[in-house]
Amino acid sequence: MPSRVFDIAIIGGGVIGLTLARELGGRDARVAVIDAGAAVPQATVAAAGMLAPSFETCAAFGGLAEPLYHLGARSLAMWQDYAPALEEETGIVIDYRRDGTLGLAYRDAQAEDLAKQAALVKNLGGAAEMISGDEARALEPALSNEVVAALHAPEDAQVDPRHVMSALRISLKNRDIEIVPARVLSLGEGAAAGQFACAEGDVFEAQTIVLAAGAVSGLTPMGLVYPVKGEATAIAAEGVVTRVVRAPGAYICPKAGGRVVIGATEELGPLLDHHSVSDAAIAGLRANAARAAPGLSSAQELERWAGLRPGTPDGAPIMGRDKEGRFLALGHYRNGVLHAPAAAEAMAALILGETPPFDLAPFDPSRFGPGRFSPAQGG
Repeated sequence: MPSRVFDIAIIGGGVIGLTLARELGGRDARVAVIDAGAAVPQATVAAAGMLAPSFETCAAFGGLAEPLYHLGARSLAMWQDYAPALEEETGIVIDYRRDGTLGLAYRDAQAEDLAKQAALVKNLGGAAEMISGDEARALEPALSNEVVAALHAPEDAQVDPRHVMSALRISLKNRDIEIVPARVLSLGEGAAAGQFACAEGDVFEAQTIVLAAGAVSGLTPMGLVYPVKGEATAIAAEGVVTRVVRAPGAYICPKAGGRVVIGATEELGPLLDHHSVSDAAIAGLRANAARAAPGLSSAQELERWAGLRPGTPDGAPIMGRDKEGRFLALGHYRNGVLHAPAAAEAMAALILGETPPFDLAPFDPSRFGPGRFSPAQGG
């Protein structure tokens, strides 16, 4: 017999799982979050918190470029109300800033690529413009004279993802939504599809299961969600840059209190140590950041870390249902924080039998074709 039975169980305590739980709880649904905690590395706490759809879609996405951009843009707009509401409810300042983003070019070829990106964003209804190096330095005086042009996305924003996670946990507590500390090892099939077994020995059951687990949970569809390791660092550099700067080889993300996040590497393939951070990787990131803004070169390092992004074969998230009827909210790669409000809104509607506010068909798992979609056991 199952140890406990839930109405709705969300497996995964990252930003997508917690935001969805908050949305469902706000609509009087009885929901619990099953959270593996430190046993499974989260992408959210390692992220920089950039809300930048202007840089997160490109022509390489093909037919997914438009729906992926509109998902990000819708969620970016939602953050304007979501951030202050979350702060007011919880008392946690999540450092929401709508200062825009600058994407830098040092060479004409890089400027041409950015111009294509700006044109794509504008064609999709977004705000993006190419500006000269001097115009970029007028916005950010610390930028290097090497900068010849920049893509300016004035409506992009950012939050501090660690503070967002703290606020979401308080919000769930306020709504009497339980976070159950347990690592799910396997999901049932067939007549037992509503059951899931945990490392602690418990077997739970739920009328509705939502899989919002990360890249190394061992539960996501085989081959469809995989880990992409990223390393990053934070330095003490108050006032050097005032908005997010995306330079070749590094992004620079200023936070409250003079903390500046510099990231991030990308590493595919077997990952034997999820948390390891190499000196060479951090040195490379810092050198690339200092090339963009020389005033960062001598700043003191505050910390360094690594995280695992949940990647997918086509770079887009998976939102829909599997063959067992479970709901999926997976694979948001490096955009989980950006997508969270809109993804939660749409998935909550789907779970409650309503029509989602935007078309989820482009993100349905069926796009990968038959025979590739079956839950992995263990992990």
